[in-house]
Parts: sequence; structure tokens; C-alpha cells
Amino acid sequence: MSEIKKGDVLMHKRYGKGTVLDVLPIKDDVIVTIKFENGAVKKLCAEICGLEKADDGQNMGRNVQCGESGAE
Repeated sequence: MSEIKKGDVLMHKRYGKGTVLDVLPIKDDVIVTIKFENGAVKKLCAEICGLEKADDGQNMGRNVQCGESGAE
């Protein structure tokens, strides 16, 4: 995945489309804080979760499970 920055719109298999609020680089990954369309805010590891930049509203990400934190 190309570099993730605030304001990017990403897709997640479970949560759908969301907007990046914050990015925290860690080693070979980044923790992104995302506000999803359902109002949930999640902190996710981009590579582990298979987050992908949104493409015409289609989920193009890998089908993987991931860890999470944040309010539902």
C-alpha cells in the first residue's frame, strides 16, 4: 500500500469505508485511527488488517482478520 495520510479514505473488510484521522508509524507498519461511516472510531495496524485505499467504493483489501482497539 502506498503511504497513508490524514484524510485518506480506506476500506476494511468488516467496518467498510472510513476516513483516516491520525497516522502513527511503528517499525514496518503504521497504526491508523479511522472514523468509519457507521460512526465507529478504530485504531488499526494497516498491514496486519489489509487496509486498502478505497477504490470506487469497492473493498479491494485482503480478506484477513485483525486486532483492533477503540469504541464501537
